[in-house]
Amino acid sequence: MESAKSKYWVTRSSKYILDRWWLKVRQDHVILPSGKEIEEFHVLEYPDWTMVLALDESSKLVLVEQYRHGIGRLSLEFPSGMLEKGETPLHGAVREFREETGYEASDIVAFGPLIEDPSRHNNAAYAFFGGKATKVGQQNLDETEDLTLVNMTPVEVHHAILNGRMVHGLHIGAFYRAVALGHLNLELGA
Repeated sequence: MESAKSKYWVTRSSKYILDRWWLKVRQDHVILPSGKEIEEFHVLEYPDWTMVLALDESSKLVLVEQYRHGIGRLSLEFPSGMLEKGETPLHGAVREFREETGYEASDIVAFGPLIEDPSRHNNAAYAFFGGKATKVGQQNLDETEDLTLVNMTPVEVHHAILNGRMVHGLHIGAFYRAVALGHLNLELGA
């Protein structure tokens, strides 16, 4: 039986062709197990980030809607953001949820990580689920953020996914993972 290690690529050399605090583009020269070489395989190195799916006191999920320039339109998403240097995923989740929504949630549990594109990205999105989210203050947004709060039942979020209002793949994946784990219920009226 063939070992998993025999499937790994060998990196012959690496260099950074872009190096910013929030994104690095690494160019690797790799050798595949077949012996084929790829002289320019690009890997995007991003910081890890976190997202929170939390139900408020009326069993609605707390979401945000914001403009996303990459797709040139609004995107319905769960509160999320990059982890700060040295920050744990749980601390980052609590911080981002509070900053982006003005809410705090109890009983926060991890149910990630999720990987956006394991072929070309090296980072993870850590997903958390929280209950009893209550509004404790105002949003505390960065100068580049313009977020609108949206509260929806899980069934309404499911329909937002089906009709294309929610399009971010990792947020969709986190939603259905939360359903599969029993954190959210998609029965009508739930």
